[in-house]
Amino acid sequence: MTSQSNPVLYGKAIQYQLASIVTPVPVYAAFNRNYATQPKFITWMLRNVHQDVYTGIYQSVKGIDRPVFQISIFTQQIEDGFTISNQILQSLHGYTGVLGNPSDGGFYVAKADCQWLYNSYDNENKLAQVFIDCTIDIPT
Repeated sequence: MTSQSNPVLYGKAIQYQLASIVTPVPVYAAFNRNYATQPKFITWMLRNVHQDVYTGIYQSVKGIDRPVFQISIFTQQIEDGFTISNQILQSLHGYTGVLGNPSDGGFYVAKADCQWLYNSYDNENKLAQVFIDCTIDIPT
């Protein structure tokens, strides 16, 4: 069985990549939106790390890791959320190459597949929300 990357590297790469796409909008890992003071910000959460994905004839050969991260876009104006979501989708969907900072743990991604899940509005916090799932195929 081949080895897989440390989830810390995945987190660093996701943070770097999202920040480079949406700057100057702040990007946080698992931030509580109830404490937000910015009119626009993004959070992300990593899941499904090291799930079993087998390739080839022998089902004991693990060929790729397919972690998923959810991107949550929060804005005071829904149009801003749609614009930021489009930036992310245009940059990440179908992406092949190095994810993250190449000099700080960035790694090769065979493919990134992003899907807009849904959008919503939170009346209590007066924030429009857009949620995107991004699956990355990482050769192991």
